[in-house]
Amino acid sequence: MRRSPESLCLAGAALAALLALAGCAPTLRMNAERPPSQAISNHADSPLKAHLSAHIPAGESGFHLLQDGRAALAARLALAQRATRTLDVQYYLFHNDTTGKLVAAALLVAAERGVRVRVLVDDIDTADKELRLATLNAHPNIQVRLFNPFHTRSTNLFVKGWQALRESVRLNRRMHNKVFIADNQLGITGGRNIGDEYFDAHHDLAFVDLDVIAAGAIVDSLSQSFDQYWNSDAVVPAAALPVNASDIRLQRTTRLLQQYRAQQLDSDYGRALTAADPLPKLLAGKIPWHIARADLIVDPPGKVLKRSKSPSKLLIGQLAGLWVDPSRRALIVSPYFVPGSLGMAYFEYWRSQGVQVDVLTNAYAASDVPLVHAGYANYRIPLLQAGINLYELKPVAEPIGGRLRDLGSGSSRASLHAKTFVFDDEHVFIGSFNLDPRSALLNTEMGLVIHSPELARQVTAIAEDAMRPERSYQLRLVVEKTAKGIAQRLQWRDIHQGAERIFDLEPETTPIQRGLLRVLQALPIEEHL
Repeated sequence: MRRSPESLCLAGAALAALLALAGCAPTLRMNAERPPSQAISNHADSPLKAHLSAHIPAGESGFHLLQDGRAALAARLALAQRATRTLDVQYYLFHNDTTGKLVAAALLVAAERGVRVRVLVDDIDTADKELRLATLNAHPNIQVRLFNPFHTRSTNLFVKGWQALRESVRLNRRMHNKVFIADNQLGITGGRNIGDEYFDAHHDLAFVDLDVIAAGAIVDSLSQSFDQYWNSDAVVPAAALPVNASDIRLQRTTRLLQQYRAQQLDSDYGRALTAADPLPKLLAGKIPWHIARADLIVDPPGKVLKRSKSPSKLLIGQLAGLWVDPSRRALIVSPYFVPGSLGMAYFEYWRSQGVQVDVLTNAYAASDVPLVHAGYANYRIPLLQAGINLYELKPVAEPIGGRLRDLGSGSSRASLHAKTFVFDDEHVFIGSFNLDPRSALLNTEMGLVIHSPELARQVTAIAEDAMRPERSYQLRLVVEKTAKGIAQRLQWRDIHQGAERIFDLEPETTPIQRGLLRVLQALPIEEHL
């Protein structure tokens, strides 16, 4: 069909207006200095090192799970409070909400007492946070850098979208790593970003997530990974931003954040944070560390700049190299789960060897990314045909035994965000990696593989609790006769208020949502999911 001259003129005018908007937007100052720096030695004396030496033998590593969102935030704030030398903070998202302000306030307090603070944030969500980042960077003891930045700076979605389209290969690849390190002695990594929904502080949404706090020798590997990203070519300093923060603004921001911090810590949520903080008991030996061997696996920062010619250097290749095939059970917890042909081949082989394979992911109603769920939906029938046990977390968890344990207390909707795998109840992965093409091929990811039967049992218990029918749907195949012969279709089962329910359609969704899912399933974009 030929377009009319009028429509072509309108399209041309719209494109010209978009280019004019982009041309007027400020850009990064690419000549800003970016001096290299490194983590301090993990042999350097510090109060944290002295505390840990009493409980973790020299050269070994200790671990403690952070399942509860409030405990996960409290532990980060405690690391910032107890650090005396350095703080290294690396995140995909760093929101400017209640918990984001609490973390920012803690970093400023640490900097005030002489701690060197390095903050590395992916640039995907910083357009409306530039002044805040520049203000933090204005402190003489704080350095802020942006990973894989948008060179044109604008909060206008059309301008940002145009730039993303123009540089789609580079800007479609993001830094998904998450780590918080104090004095190269203690580090937290896992699935959580910095934001209310990750720490049970959001009024409407709670992510079901998992972190681990690590101590001892393995923390030096976390610090080396941070240094690799901090000094990489994919990074620009906050000084390159087209905004400046004066000393007066820094002082005002510091004062306001400290006032805000005091108010929040005196609230019900703040008191819950104090009560949930595991660090005092860990440092005093009242909560035992799990002493175990571990490996850090992490993508190289250059993954965002070009396709790797050596998959063995990517996290997915390192993971395959560390783990032999399971002999009894593989437990996969991944909120965004698109196995692809390679993942299906692994699962089918494991099942042929008699290995039990259990997968926990989000139900459609619980997912915050419908497009990724569509990619997963295409694999549900083949997965069930292969004998995989599929569980989908419900958006609202049911009470068990008279009370609702913390799948997201205080919020009306839950969504799975933890990324963890357990093999043979002996080896456990905890990190940022989803089992999908985006994590495998596009984004940079990181995680710890911990060789600990006790820790593996703990993670398995957490996952199995979430897979109970009060909290998740279990999927199954139903065989039925149709006009075209025998067919298989999906069915969902759960327990609601003590009674079993069976669903023949995606639970808790509308016809419009289900129609959208069918449309999304047809899109040929799996490698970008």
